Amino acid sequence: MHLLVKFISLSLLLVSSSLWAASVWKVSKDGNHFYLAGTVHLLSKSDFPLPSAYDTAFNTSSQLLFETDLNALTSPAGLTKMMQQNTYSDGKTLEQVLSPEIYQQLKTYATERNMPVAAISRFKPGFAAMMLASVEMQRLGAAETGVDMHYMQLAQQQGKSIKGLETVDEHLAVLEGMNQLDANLTIQSTLQDMHKVEGQLVEMKHAWRSGDSAKLEKLFIGDLQQIPQLYDILLVNRNHAWLPQLQALTNRKHTTMVLVGALHLAGADGLLTLLQQQGYSLQQLTE
Repeated sequence: MHLLVKFISLSLLLVSSSLWAASVWKVSKDGNHFYLAGTVHLLSKSDFPLPSAYDTAFNTSSQLLFETDLNALTSPAGLTKMMQQNTYSDGKTLEQVLSPEIYQQLKTYATERNMPVAAISRFKPGFAAMMLASVEMQRLGAAETGVDMHYMQLAQQQGKSIKGLETVDEHLAVLEGMNQLDANLTIQSTLQDMHKVEGQLVEMKHAWRSGDSAKLEKLFIGDLQQIPQLYDILLVNRNHAWLPQLQALTNRKHTTMVLVGALHLAGADGLLTLLQQQGYSLQQLTE
């Protein structure tokens, strides 16, 4: 499966399982700790309740730290900014950006999925690829609130502090970075593998659910590293930018639950490895 589709699919999906381990770690140093949890953004109704490890971390934390300020990102102003930044504003569409052959492939796929191609072609390539994957995930049944929004809503109900590791502008810059990659390669490879998504998700789902970071690394990191720019944009730069904020969490008396996409935890540049290199102890929670 094309690495961009893989990354988006992992970000969007969850599956139920009876595995014991979970994608939640207790990160400790000098007698203090915080919880680091891997997330996905779309669920099915059958995926609830989530593994008990998530509730364990949530119930003992007074603050939740997400990738970005979800309230601001999902506000009318945040959504408007995201759409403006990822939609061509000069009358250009993907039809002008893509080669005739690749645009015809996009048009054919959109017709198969009963999607108006005009609704996709107005988006810049990275965002268009994300939208295509999102629609496919929803077609496969993942259309409910995800881990992030689930716990943000609970935190609001219980009056817990909610913050982001990056600003909304920094978060949107990731999408813009994806838009700068080769448009034909982005769309063509996404379309080629979209039909394979359903049959290739099982390994990814089980790796996420069981907190198997080594498996996630095997499935994703090697592919991402084949395009260093994409690897840096999606993972490396962000992980290293977040690290000082995570280190500061063990200097506080209250406990924080940090929720980030599961792939941010895997590999040599993953948060688990980076924290271990800084002398932190990691304890993986179980269901």
